[in-house]
Amino acid sequence: MRRERDSDSVLYILSAMIGVVAFIAIYGLNVLNPVYDDWLLGQGDLTQHYLGWCFYRRGDWTFPVGLTDNLAYPSFTSVIFTDSIPFLAVFFKVLSPVLPDTFQYFGWWGIASFALHGFFSAKILRAFSVKKMQTLIGSVFFVVSPLVIERMFKHTALGGHWMILASIYVFVRHGKDYRNCKKTILCWGILGALTPAVHLYFLPMCGAFLCGYILCGFIKEKRLQWKLLLPGISFGSMLFVSTYLLGGFSTRAVSNDKGLGECSFNLNGFFNEKGYSRFFHALPMYHELQYEGFAYLGLGIFVLISAAAAFLIIELTKNRSRCIRKNWAEILTGVLAAFGLVVFAASPVVTWNDRLLFVLTDSSTLTHYWSIFRSTGRMIWPVNYLIYIIAIVCNAKLWEIIFDENRHRYKNTAAAVGTVVIAVCCLLQIADISGKLAEQRVQFAPKKTYDSPFQDDIWRELAERESLRHLVWVPNSFENKEILALAKWAHDNMLTMNNFYFARGIGVAEDTQSSLHNPDDTYLFVFVRDMVQEYADCGLHFYEADGYIVGTTFELEQEEYDFDAF
Repeated sequence: MRRERDSDSVLYILSAMIGVVAFIAIYGLNVLNPVYDDWLLGQGDLTQHYLGWCFYRRGDWTFPVGLTDNLAYPSFTSVIFTDSIPFLAVFFKVLSPVLPDTFQYFGWWGIASFALHGFFSAKILRAFSVKKMQTLIGSVFFVVSPLVIERMFKHTALGGHWMILASIYVFVRHGKDYRNCKKTILCWGILGALTPAVHLYFLPMCGAFLCGYILCGFIKEKRLQWKLLLPGISFGSMLFVSTYLLGGFSTRAVSNDKGLGECSFNLNGFFNEKGYSRFFHALPMYHELQYEGFAYLGLGIFVLISAAAAFLIIELTKNRSRCIRKNWAEILTGVLAAFGLVVFAASPVVTWNDRLLFVLTDSSTLTHYWSIFRSTGRMIWPVNYLIYIIAIVCNAKLWEIIFDENRHRYKNTAAAVGTVVIAVCCLLQIADISGKLAEQRVQFAPKKTYDSPFQDDIWRELAERESLRHLVWVPNSFENKEILALAKWAHDNMLTMNNFYFARGIGVAEDTQSSLHNPDDTYLFVFVRDMVQEYADCGLHFYEADGYIVGTTFELEQEEYDFDAF
Protein backbone atom coordinates (compact mmCIF):
# COMPACT_ATOMS: atom_id res chain seq x y z
CA MET A 1 0.00 0.00 0.00
CA ARG A 2 2.78 2.42 0.90
CA ARG A 3 4.61 1.62 -2.33
CA GLU A 4 1.42 2.37 -4.26
CA ARG A 5 1.00 5.71 -2.49
CA ASP A 6 4.62 6.61 -3.28
CA SER A 7 4.02 5.64 -6.89
CA ASP A 8 0.95 7.87 -7.02
CA SER A 9 2.93 10.74 -5.54
CA VAL A 10 5.42 10.45 -8.39
CA LEU A 11 2.49 10.41 -10.82
CA TYR A 12 1.09 13.64 -9.36
CA ILE A 13 4.49 15.31 -9.57
CA LEU A 14 4.84 14.23 -13.21
CA SER A 15 1.38 15.59 -14.00
CA ALA A 16 2.36 18.89 -12.40
CA MET A 17 5.54 18.90 -14.47
CA ILE A 18 3.45 18.43 -17.61
CA GLY A 19 1.73 21.66 -16.64
CA VAL A 20 5.08 23.42 -16.21
CA VAL A 21 6.38 22.19 -19.58
CA ALA A 22 3.12 23.12 -21.32
CA PHE A 23 3.21 26.62 -19.85
CA ILE A 24 6.78 27.25 -21.01
CA ALA A 25 6.01 25.80 -24.45
CA ILE A 26 3.03 28.15 -24.85
CA TYR A 27 4.17 31.35 -23.12
CA GLY A 28 7.95 31.09 -23.11
CA LEU A 29 10.35 32.01 -20.31
CA ASN A 30 10.37 35.81 -20.55
CA VAL A 31 7.08 36.16 -18.65
CA LEU A 32 8.76 34.48 -15.65
CA ASN A 33 11.30 37.29 -15.30
CA PRO A 34 10.02 39.20 -12.22
CA VAL A 35 11.64 42.49 -13.29
CA TYR A 36 10.34 42.39 -16.88
CA ASP A 37 6.93 44.11 -16.98
CA ASP A 38 6.66 45.45 -20.55
CA TRP A 39 4.57 42.43 -21.56
CA LEU A 40 1.97 43.44 -18.97
CA LEU A 41 1.47 46.98 -20.29
CA GLY A 42 -0.91 48.15 -23.00
CA GLN A 43 -2.87 44.91 -22.64
CA GLY A 44 -6.27 45.90 -21.20
CA ASP A 45 -7.28 43.66 -18.30
CA LEU A 46 -3.76 42.30 -17.92
CA THR A 47 -2.51 45.85 -17.40
CA GLN A 48 -5.29 46.44 -14.87
CA HIS A 49 -4.08 43.47 -12.80
CA TYR A 50 -0.46 44.60 -12.85
CA LEU A 51 -1.04 48.29 -12.17
CA GLY A 52 -3.50 47.41 -9.42
CA TRP A 53 -0.67 45.57 -7.69
CA CYS A 54 1.77 48.45 -8.34
CA PHE A 55 -0.48 51.07 -6.73
CA TYR A 56 -1.39 48.74 -3.87
CA ARG A 57 2.27 47.97 -3.22
CA ARG A 58 3.16 51.66 -3.02
CA GLY A 59 0.41 52.49 -0.52
CA ASP A 60 0.69 52.55 3.26
CA TRP A 61 -0.42 49.53 5.26
CA THR A 62 -4.02 49.73 6.44
CA PHE A 63 -6.52 47.54 8.19
CA PRO A 64 -8.11 45.68 6.49
CA VAL A 65 -4.83 44.89 4.80
CA GLY A 66 -6.18 44.75 1.25
CA LEU A 67 -7.07 48.45 1.03
CA THR A 68 -5.31 51.34 -0.70
CA ASP A 69 -6.25 54.99 -1.31
CA ASN A 70 -3.93 55.30 -4.31
CA LEU A 71 -6.50 54.23 -6.92
CA ALA A 72 -9.67 56.18 -6.08
CA TYR A 73 -8.19 58.94 -3.94
CA PRO A 74 -9.35 59.97 -1.37
CA SER A 75 -11.50 56.83 -1.09
CA PHE A 76 -10.11 53.44 -0.14
CA THR A 77 -10.54 50.52 -2.52
CA SER A 78 -9.71 46.83 -2.23
CA VAL A 79 -7.12 44.95 -4.23
CA ILE A 80 -9.91 42.40 -4.77
CA PHE A 81 -11.45 44.76 -7.35
CA THR A 82 -8.30 45.08 -9.44
CA ASP A 83 -8.14 41.29 -9.97
CA SER A 84 -4.50 41.36 -8.91
CA ILE A 85 -4.64 37.91 -7.23
CA PRO A 86 -5.07 39.44 -3.77
CA PHE A 87 -3.22 36.89 -1.64
CA LEU A 88 -0.11 37.26 -3.80
CA ALA A 89 -0.43 41.05 -3.73
CA VAL A 90 -0.48 41.03 0.08
CA PHE A 91 2.32 38.47 0.31
CA PHE A 92 4.67 40.39 -1.98
CA LYS A 93 3.77 43.70 -0.38
CA VAL A 94 5.12 42.24 2.87
CA LEU A 95 8.34 41.44 0.99
CA SER A 96 8.32 44.76 -0.86
CA PRO A 97 11.28 46.32 1.03
CA VAL A 98 13.61 43.61 -0.30
CA LEU A 99 12.11 43.41 -3.80
CA PRO A 100 13.35 45.42 -6.79
CA ASP A 101 11.41 48.57 -7.74
CA THR A 102 9.92 46.78 -10.73
CA PHE A 103 8.44 43.43 -9.76
CA GLN A 104 5.73 41.24 -11.26
CA TYR A 105 4.45 37.85 -10.12
CA PHE A 106 1.89 37.14 -12.84
CA GLY A 107 4.11 34.87 -14.92
CA TRP A 108 4.84 32.73 -11.86
CA TRP A 109 1.14 32.65 -11.02
CA GLY A 110 0.55 31.30 -14.53
CA ILE A 111 3.12 28.52 -14.32
CA ALA A 112 2.01 27.56 -10.80
CA SER A 113 -1.60 27.39 -11.99
CA PHE A 114 -0.68 25.13 -14.91
CA ALA A 115 1.20 22.86 -12.50
CA LEU A 116 -1.77 22.73 -10.13
CA HIS A 117 -4.12 21.97 -13.04
CA GLY A 118 -2.02 18.91 -13.81
CA PHE A 119 -1.76 17.93 -10.14
CA PHE A 120 -5.47 18.10 -9.28
CA SER A 121 -6.61 16.53 -12.55
CA ALA A 122 -4.36 13.54 -11.82
CA LYS A 123 -5.74 13.33 -8.27
CA ILE A 124 -9.29 13.29 -9.62
CA LEU A 125 -8.64 10.63 -12.26
CA ARG A 126 -6.81 8.38 -9.78
CA ALA A 127 -9.77 8.72 -7.40
CA PHE A 128 -11.74 6.90 -10.15
CA SER A 129 -9.00 4.22 -10.44
CA VAL A 130 -7.92 5.32 -13.92
CA LYS A 131 -4.65 3.62 -14.89
CA LYS A 132 -1.51 5.64 -14.24
CA MET A 133 -0.43 6.12 -17.85
CA GLN A 134 -3.97 7.09 -18.82
CA THR A 135 -4.04 9.51 -15.90
CA LEU A 136 -0.79 11.09 -17.00
CA ILE A 137 -2.06 11.56 -20.55
CA GLY A 138 -5.48 12.62 -19.29
CA SER A 139 -3.97 15.46 -17.28
CA VAL A 140 -2.87 17.08 -20.56
CA PHE A 141 -6.51 17.75 -21.45
CA PHE A 142 -6.93 19.83 -18.29
CA VAL A 143 -3.58 21.60 -18.59
CA VAL A 144 -4.22 22.88 -22.13
CA SER A 145 -7.97 23.25 -21.80
CA PRO A 146 -9.26 25.97 -24.15
CA LEU A 147 -10.90 27.53 -21.09
CA VAL A 148 -7.54 28.00 -19.36
CA ILE A 149 -5.82 29.28 -22.51
CA GLU A 150 -8.65 31.76 -23.06
CA ARG A 151 -8.40 33.18 -19.53
CA MET A 152 -4.74 33.04 -18.62
CA PHE A 153 -3.18 36.50 -19.14
CA LYS A 154 -6.54 37.91 -20.17
CA HIS A 155 -8.41 37.68 -16.87
CA THR A 156 -5.34 36.35 -15.13
CA ALA A 157 -6.77 35.43 -11.72
CA LEU A 158 -9.56 33.56 -13.48
CA GLY A 159 -6.91 31.40 -15.15
CA GLY A 160 -6.57 29.61 -11.81
CA HIS A 161 -9.00 26.83 -12.69
CA TRP A 162 -7.20 24.58 -10.24
CA MET A 163 -9.63 26.08 -7.70
CA ILE A 164 -12.47 24.41 -9.59
CA LEU A 165 -10.55 21.14 -9.88
CA ALA A 166 -9.70 21.21 -6.17
CA SER A 167 -13.39 21.54 -5.23
CA ILE A 168 -14.29 18.71 -7.64
CA TYR A 169 -11.58 16.54 -6.10
CA VAL A 170 -12.87 17.12 -2.56
CA PHE A 171 -16.36 16.31 -3.85
CA VAL A 172 -15.41 13.02 -5.54
CA ARG A 173 -13.62 11.98 -2.34
CA HIS A 174 -16.94 12.26 -0.49
CA GLY A 175 -17.48 8.54 0.02
CA LYS A 176 -14.11 8.13 1.76
CA ASP A 177 -13.83 11.43 3.62
CA TYR A 178 -17.21 12.83 4.60
CA ARG A 179 -17.21 11.20 8.05
CA ASN A 180 -13.73 12.59 8.72
CA CYS A 181 -14.94 15.95 10.08
CA LYS A 182 -11.51 17.45 10.71
CA LYS A 183 -10.30 16.75 7.18
CA THR A 184 -13.44 18.00 5.44
CA ILE A 185 -13.63 21.13 7.60
CA LEU A 186 -10.00 21.89 6.77
CA CYS A 187 -10.36 21.28 3.02
CA TRP A 188 -13.50 23.36 2.57
CA GLY A 189 -12.18 26.04 4.91
CA ILE A 190 -9.04 26.43 2.78
CA LEU A 191 -11.16 26.69 -0.37
CA GLY A 192 -13.37 29.29 1.33
CA ALA A 193 -10.35 31.40 2.29
CA LEU A 194 -8.81 31.13 -1.17
CA THR A 195 -11.97 32.16 -3.04
CA PRO A 196 -11.75 35.94 -2.42
CA ALA A 197 -7.96 35.68 -2.25
CA VAL A 198 -7.92 34.51 -5.89
CA HIS A 199 -11.19 35.67 -7.47
CA LEU A 200 -14.74 35.88 -6.11
CA TYR A 201 -16.22 34.38 -9.29
CA PHE A 202 -15.01 31.03 -8.02
CA LEU A 203 -17.53 31.31 -5.15
CA PRO A 204 -20.60 29.89 -6.97
CA MET A 205 -18.43 27.35 -8.82
CA CYS A 206 -16.86 25.89 -5.69
CA GLY A 207 -20.07 26.51 -3.76
CA ALA A 208 -22.04 24.25 -6.10
CA PHE A 209 -19.83 21.27 -5.20
CA LEU A 210 -19.91 22.20 -1.52
CA CYS A 211 -23.72 22.07 -1.61
CA GLY A 212 -23.54 18.74 -3.43
CA TYR A 213 -21.08 17.46 -0.83
CA ILE A 214 -23.38 18.36 2.07
CA LEU A 215 -26.51 17.02 0.34
CA CYS A 216 -24.73 13.77 -0.46
CA GLY A 217 -23.95 13.32 3.25
CA PHE A 218 -27.60 13.77 4.18
CA ILE A 219 -28.68 11.25 1.54
CA LYS A 220 -26.19 8.64 2.73
CA GLU A 221 -26.96 9.10 6.41
CA LYS A 222 -30.72 9.25 5.68
CA ARG A 223 -31.16 11.87 8.39
CA LEU A 224 -30.20 15.42 9.21
CA GLN A 225 -27.03 15.67 11.25
CA TRP A 226 -25.64 19.07 12.20
CA LYS A 227 -22.04 17.89 11.83
CA LEU A 228 -22.66 17.36 8.11
CA LEU A 229 -23.12 21.15 7.86
CA LEU A 230 -19.65 21.82 9.30
CA PRO A 231 -17.91 21.91 5.88
CA GLY A 232 -20.36 24.62 4.80
CA ILE A 233 -19.87 26.57 8.02
CA SER A 234 -16.10 26.29 7.61
CA PHE A 235 -16.24 27.43 3.97
CA GLY A 236 -18.60 30.33 4.71
CA SER A 237 -16.76 31.61 7.78
CA MET A 238 -13.34 31.52 6.09
CA LEU A 239 -14.85 33.20 3.02
CA PHE A 240 -16.15 36.01 5.23
CA VAL A 241 -12.87 36.42 7.16
CA SER A 242 -10.75 36.42 3.99
CA THR A 243 -13.03 38.92 2.23
CA TYR A 244 -13.01 41.19 5.29
CA LEU A 245 -9.22 41.12 5.69
CA LEU A 246 -8.78 41.93 2.01
CA GLY A 247 -11.13 44.91 2.29
CA GLY A 248 -13.97 43.47 0.25
CA PHE A 249 -16.58 44.97 2.58
CA SER A 250 -14.84 48.35 2.83
CA THR A 251 -15.04 49.43 -0.80
CA ARG A 252 -17.68 51.79 -2.17
CA ALA A 253 -18.59 49.59 -5.13
CA VAL A 254 -21.43 50.67 -7.42
CA SER A 255 -24.07 48.07 -8.27
CA ASN A 256 -24.55 47.67 -12.01
CA ASP A 257 -27.00 45.33 -13.73
CA LYS A 258 -25.43 45.98 -17.15
CA GLY A 259 -24.20 42.79 -18.77
CA LEU A 260 -26.54 40.41 -16.96
CA GLY A 261 -27.93 38.15 -19.67
CA GLU A 262 -25.57 39.59 -22.28
CA CYS A 263 -22.61 37.72 -20.73
CA SER A 264 -24.43 34.40 -20.45
CA PHE A 265 -23.64 30.93 -21.75
CA ASN A 266 -25.07 30.25 -25.18
CA LEU A 267 -26.34 26.67 -25.33
CA ASN A 268 -24.11 26.08 -28.36
CA GLY A 269 -21.08 26.90 -26.20
CA PHE A 270 -19.68 23.37 -25.94
CA PHE A 271 -19.37 23.25 -29.74
CA ASN A 272 -18.64 26.90 -30.55
CA GLU A 273 -14.90 27.02 -31.17
CA LYS A 274 -14.58 30.83 -31.49
CA GLY A 275 -11.21 30.69 -33.20
CA TYR A 276 -9.79 27.71 -31.29
CA SER A 277 -10.37 24.85 -33.74
CA ARG A 278 -8.63 23.84 -36.93
CA PHE A 279 -11.49 21.51 -37.86
CA PHE A 280 -14.72 23.33 -36.95
CA HIS A 281 -16.21 26.72 -37.65
CA ALA A 282 -17.46 29.30 -35.17
CA LEU A 283 -21.20 29.36 -34.52
CA PRO A 284 -23.34 32.50 -34.25
CA MET A 285 -24.17 33.98 -30.85
CA TYR A 286 -27.16 35.97 -29.63
CA HIS A 287 -24.94 38.64 -28.07
CA GLU A 288 -21.27 39.45 -28.66
CA LEU A 289 -20.55 39.44 -24.90
CA GLN A 290 -21.41 35.75 -24.71
CA TYR A 291 -17.70 35.10 -25.14
CA GLU A 292 -17.84 35.02 -21.31
CA GLY A 293 -19.57 31.66 -21.68
CA PHE A 294 -16.85 30.23 -23.93
CA ALA A 295 -16.85 26.48 -23.28
CA TYR A 296 -15.43 24.72 -26.35
CA LEU A 297 -14.60 21.11 -25.50
CA GLY A 298 -12.22 20.19 -28.33
CA LEU A 299 -12.06 17.41 -30.93
CA GLY A 300 -10.27 14.94 -28.64
CA ILE A 301 -12.96 15.25 -25.98
CA PHE A 302 -15.68 14.84 -28.61
CA VAL A 303 -14.18 11.46 -29.55
CA LEU A 304 -13.85 10.42 -25.92
CA ILE A 305 -17.50 11.35 -25.34
CA SER A 306 -18.45 8.69 -27.88
CA ALA A 307 -16.50 6.17 -25.77
CA ALA A 308 -18.36 7.40 -22.69
CA ALA A 309 -21.68 6.94 -24.46
CA ALA A 310 -20.72 3.39 -25.47
CA PHE A 311 -19.75 2.59 -21.88
CA LEU A 312 -23.06 3.84 -20.50
CA ILE A 313 -25.08 1.95 -23.13
CA ILE A 314 -23.26 -1.30 -22.34
CA GLU A 315 -23.64 -0.76 -18.60
CA LEU A 316 -27.36 -0.08 -18.78
CA THR A 317 -28.36 -2.61 -21.45
CA LYS A 318 -26.52 -5.46 -19.74
CA ASN A 319 -27.98 -4.46 -16.39
CA ARG A 320 -24.51 -4.43 -14.93
CA SER A 321 -24.28 -0.80 -13.63
CA ARG A 322 -22.49 -1.86 -10.43
CA CYS A 323 -20.52 1.38 -10.41
CA ILE A 324 -23.65 3.47 -10.83
CA ARG A 325 -25.52 1.66 -8.06
CA LYS A 326 -22.57 1.89 -5.69
CA ASN A 327 -22.07 5.63 -6.19
CA TRP A 328 -25.62 6.72 -6.92
CA ALA A 329 -25.66 9.44 -4.22
CA GLU A 330 -22.49 11.09 -5.54
CA ILE A 331 -23.75 10.82 -9.12
CA LEU A 332 -27.14 12.31 -8.21
CA THR A 333 -25.70 15.27 -6.32
CA GLY A 334 -23.04 15.79 -8.99
CA VAL A 335 -25.75 15.93 -11.66
CA LEU A 336 -27.74 18.39 -9.55
CA ALA A 337 -24.65 20.60 -9.10
CA ALA A 338 -23.94 20.49 -12.84
CA PHE A 339 -27.57 21.24 -13.71
CA GLY A 340 -27.62 24.19 -11.33
CA LEU A 341 -24.43 25.57 -12.87
CA VAL A 342 -25.83 25.21 -16.41
CA VAL A 343 -29.01 27.05 -15.41
CA PHE A 344 -26.95 29.77 -13.71
CA ALA A 345 -24.62 30.09 -16.71
CA ALA A 346 -27.32 30.18 -19.39
CA SER A 347 -29.63 32.56 -17.51
CA PRO A 348 -31.52 34.76 -17.29
CA VAL A 349 -31.56 35.09 -21.09
CA VAL A 350 -31.48 31.57 -22.52
CA THR A 351 -30.20 31.42 -26.12
CA TRP A 352 -29.20 29.01 -28.86
CA ASN A 353 -27.02 30.34 -31.67
CA ASP A 354 -28.46 33.77 -32.53
CA ARG A 355 -31.94 32.95 -31.25
CA LEU A 356 -33.54 33.92 -27.95
CA LEU A 357 -35.33 30.88 -26.51
CA PHE A 358 -36.84 32.44 -23.39
CA VAL A 359 -36.14 34.75 -20.47
CA LEU A 360 -36.00 32.89 -17.16
CA THR A 361 -37.03 35.82 -14.96
CA ASP A 362 -37.74 39.54 -15.14
CA SER A 363 -37.78 40.06 -11.38
CA SER A 364 -35.93 43.30 -10.64
CA THR A 365 -35.05 42.15 -7.12
CA LEU A 366 -33.61 38.83 -8.29
CA THR A 367 -31.82 40.55 -11.15
CA HIS A 368 -30.20 43.00 -8.72
CA TYR A 369 -28.60 40.26 -6.64
CA TRP A 370 -27.92 38.06 -9.65
CA SER A 371 -25.91 40.87 -11.20
CA ILE A 372 -23.25 40.43 -8.50
CA PHE A 373 -22.09 37.65 -10.84
CA ARG A 374 -23.35 39.28 -14.01
CA SER A 375 -20.90 37.37 -16.26
CA THR A 376 -22.99 34.27 -15.65
CA GLY A 377 -21.49 32.42 -18.62
CA ARG A 378 -18.37 31.70 -16.57
CA MET A 379 -20.36 29.30 -14.40
CA ILE A 380 -20.19 26.72 -17.18
CA TRP A 381 -16.48 26.07 -16.56
CA PRO A 382 -16.94 23.36 -13.88
CA VAL A 383 -19.37 21.55 -16.18
CA ASN A 384 -16.67 21.42 -18.86
CA TYR A 385 -14.31 19.74 -16.42
CA LEU A 386 -16.99 17.28 -15.34
CA ILE A 387 -17.40 16.35 -19.02
CA TYR A 388 -13.62 15.88 -19.30
CA ILE A 389 -13.61 13.62 -16.25
CA ILE A 390 -16.59 11.55 -17.40
CA ALA A 391 -15.14 11.13 -20.90
CA ILE A 392 -11.69 10.03 -19.67
CA VAL A 393 -12.97 7.75 -16.88
CA CYS A 394 -15.59 6.10 -19.10
CA ASN A 395 -12.98 5.46 -21.80
CA ALA A 396 -10.90 3.59 -19.24
CA LYS A 397 -13.89 1.59 -17.99
CA LEU A 398 -15.16 0.81 -21.48
CA TRP A 399 -12.19 -1.36 -22.42
CA GLU A 400 -12.29 -3.14 -19.07
CA ILE A 401 -15.91 -4.09 -19.79
CA ILE A 402 -15.15 -5.19 -23.35
CA PHE A 403 -12.42 -7.54 -22.11
CA ASP A 404 -14.34 -8.46 -18.95
CA GLU A 405 -15.12 -12.08 -19.85
CA ASN A 406 -11.43 -12.87 -20.00
CA ARG A 407 -10.29 -10.24 -17.50
CA HIS A 408 -7.20 -12.04 -16.24
CA ARG A 409 -6.06 -13.01 -19.69
CA TYR A 410 -6.69 -9.60 -21.29
CA LYS A 411 -6.22 -7.32 -18.30
CA ASN A 412 -3.08 -5.74 -19.75
CA THR A 413 -4.67 -5.56 -23.20
CA ALA A 414 -7.60 -3.52 -21.84
CA ALA A 415 -5.23 -1.05 -20.20
CA ALA A 416 -3.08 -0.83 -23.35
CA VAL A 417 -6.06 -0.20 -25.64
CA GLY A 418 -7.45 2.42 -23.26
CA THR A 419 -4.07 4.14 -23.17
CA VAL A 420 -3.73 4.15 -26.96
CA VAL A 421 -7.22 5.58 -27.40
CA ILE A 422 -6.70 8.41 -24.90
CA ALA A 423 -3.26 9.14 -26.37
CA VAL A 424 -4.73 9.46 -29.88
CA CYS A 425 -7.51 11.67 -28.55
CA CYS A 426 -4.96 13.82 -26.73
CA LEU A 427 -3.07 14.32 -30.01
CA LEU A 428 -6.35 15.21 -31.74
CA GLN A 429 -7.12 17.70 -28.99
CA ILE A 430 -3.75 19.42 -29.30
CA ALA A 431 -3.90 19.40 -33.10
CA ASP A 432 -7.37 20.94 -32.95
CA ILE A 433 -6.29 23.92 -30.80
CA SER A 434 -2.69 24.13 -32.00
CA GLY A 435 -3.34 27.29 -34.01
CA LYS A 436 -4.49 29.12 -30.89
CA LEU A 437 -1.56 27.80 -28.88
CA ALA A 438 0.79 29.14 -31.54
CA GLU A 439 -0.95 32.53 -31.37
CA GLN A 440 -0.38 32.66 -27.63
CA ARG A 441 3.31 31.94 -28.07
CA VAL A 442 3.66 34.66 -30.70
CA GLN A 443 1.92 37.13 -28.38
CA PHE A 444 3.76 36.38 -25.13
CA ALA A 445 7.06 34.55 -25.75
CA PRO A 446 9.04 37.31 -27.57
CA LYS A 447 10.40 40.15 -25.46
CA LYS A 448 8.56 43.46 -25.87
CA THR A 449 9.22 47.10 -25.09
CA TYR A 450 6.42 49.32 -23.84
CA ASP A 451 6.26 52.79 -25.38
CA SER A 452 4.34 55.38 -23.39
CA PRO A 453 1.79 57.35 -25.43
CA PHE A 454 2.73 60.48 -23.46
CA GLN A 455 5.60 62.06 -25.40
CA ASP A 456 4.74 65.78 -25.31
CA ASP A 457 7.13 68.05 -23.42
CA ILE A 458 4.26 69.03 -21.14
CA TRP A 459 4.31 65.58 -19.52
CA ARG A 460 8.04 65.92 -18.89
CA GLU A 461 7.54 69.32 -17.29
CA LEU A 462 4.70 67.97 -15.15
CA ALA A 463 6.82 65.01 -14.07
CA GLU A 464 9.43 67.43 -12.74
CA ARG A 465 6.86 69.33 -10.67
CA GLU A 466 7.51 68.27 -7.07
CA SER A 467 4.20 69.62 -5.73
CA LEU A 468 2.03 67.21 -7.76
CA ARG A 469 0.45 64.39 -5.74
CA HIS A 470 -2.82 63.49 -7.45
CA LEU A 471 -4.01 62.85 -11.02
CA VAL A 472 -7.74 63.41 -11.59
CA TRP A 473 -9.25 61.79 -14.67
CA VAL A 474 -12.26 64.08 -15.03
CA PRO A 475 -14.40 62.05 -17.52
CA ASN A 476 -14.83 59.35 -14.81
CA SER A 477 -15.03 56.66 -17.49
CA PHE A 478 -12.93 53.65 -16.55
CA GLU A 479 -13.51 50.77 -18.97
CA ASN A 480 -10.93 51.83 -21.55
CA LYS A 481 -7.19 51.79 -22.19
CA GLU A 482 -6.89 55.56 -21.72
CA ILE A 483 -7.22 55.38 -17.97
CA LEU A 484 -4.72 52.50 -17.80
CA ALA A 485 -2.15 54.47 -19.79
CA LEU A 486 -2.71 57.46 -17.51
CA ALA A 487 -2.42 55.21 -14.47
CA LYS A 488 0.95 53.94 -15.70
CA TRP A 489 2.21 57.53 -16.09
CA ALA A 490 0.77 58.47 -12.68
CA HIS A 491 2.43 55.50 -10.99
CA ASP A 492 5.79 56.24 -12.58
CA ASN A 493 5.56 59.78 -11.23
CA MET A 494 4.32 58.84 -7.75
CA LEU A 495 0.80 60.28 -8.18
CA THR A 496 -2.48 58.85 -6.97
CA MET A 497 -5.47 58.24 -9.25
CA ASN A 498 -9.03 59.38 -8.59
CA ASN A 499 -10.44 56.48 -10.60
CA PHE A 500 -9.23 53.24 -12.14
CA TYR A 501 -10.39 50.30 -14.20
CA PHE A 502 -12.05 48.33 -11.39
CA ALA A 503 -13.86 45.00 -11.65
CA ARG A 504 -16.73 46.88 -9.98
CA GLY A 505 -17.09 50.60 -10.56
CA ILE A 506 -16.46 52.96 -7.66
CA GLY A 507 -18.65 56.06 -7.18
CA VAL A 508 -16.06 58.85 -7.57
CA ALA A 509 -18.05 61.62 -9.27
CA GLU A 510 -18.63 63.57 -6.04
CA ASP A 511 -14.94 63.50 -5.10
CA THR A 512 -13.96 64.52 -8.63
CA GLN A 513 -16.24 67.56 -8.57
CA SER A 514 -15.02 68.47 -5.08
CA SER A 515 -11.40 68.51 -6.23
CA LEU A 516 -12.34 70.58 -9.31
CA HIS A 517 -14.02 73.20 -7.11
CA ASN A 518 -11.16 73.23 -4.62
CA PRO A 519 -8.02 72.84 -6.75
CA ASP A 520 -4.49 73.40 -5.56
CA ASP A 521 -0.94 72.77 -6.75
CA THR A 522 -1.07 69.09 -5.77
CA TYR A 523 -3.68 68.24 -8.44
CA LEU A 524 -3.28 67.50 -12.13
CA PHE A 525 -6.61 67.39 -13.99
CA VAL A 526 -6.88 65.48 -17.28
CA PHE A 527 -9.78 66.12 -19.70
CA VAL A 528 -10.82 64.95 -23.12
CA ARG A 529 -11.22 67.78 -25.62
CA ASP A 530 -14.98 67.48 -26.21
CA MET A 531 -15.79 67.99 -22.51
CA VAL A 532 -13.25 70.56 -21.38
CA GLN A 533 -15.30 73.58 -22.53
CA GLU A 534 -17.69 73.26 -19.58
CA TYR A 535 -14.77 73.66 -17.17
CA ALA A 536 -13.23 76.69 -18.88
CA ASP A 537 -14.14 78.98 -15.97
CA CYS A 538 -13.00 76.79 -13.08
CA GLY A 539 -9.80 78.78 -12.49
CA LEU A 540 -7.31 76.37 -14.10
CA HIS A 541 -4.59 76.82 -16.70
CA PHE A 542 -5.23 74.47 -19.63
CA TYR A 543 -2.68 72.87 -21.97
CA GLU A 544 -3.00 70.40 -24.82
CA ALA A 545 -0.78 67.32 -24.72
CA ASP A 546 -1.01 64.21 -26.94
CA GLY A 547 -4.71 64.67 -27.58
CA TYR A 548 -5.63 65.36 -23.95
CA ILE A 549 -6.23 68.63 -22.18
CA VAL A 550 -4.49 68.98 -18.83
CA GLY A 551 -5.44 71.53 -16.21
CA THR A 552 -3.29 72.92 -13.38
CA THR A 553 -3.45 75.75 -10.86
CA PHE A 554 0.07 76.77 -11.83
CA GLU A 555 1.46 77.95 -15.15
CA LEU A 556 3.71 75.87 -17.38
CA GLU A 557 6.28 77.00 -19.92
CA GLN A 558 4.08 75.78 -22.78
CA GLU A 559 1.43 77.78 -24.62
CA GLU A 560 -2.02 77.57 -23.02
CA TYR A 561 -4.96 75.90 -24.73
CA ASP A 562 -7.01 78.29 -26.90
CA PHE A 563 -10.71 77.64 -26.29
CA ASP A 564 -11.73 80.09 -29.00
CA ALA A 565 -9.94 78.04 -31.65
CA PHE A 566 -12.40 75.15 -31.27
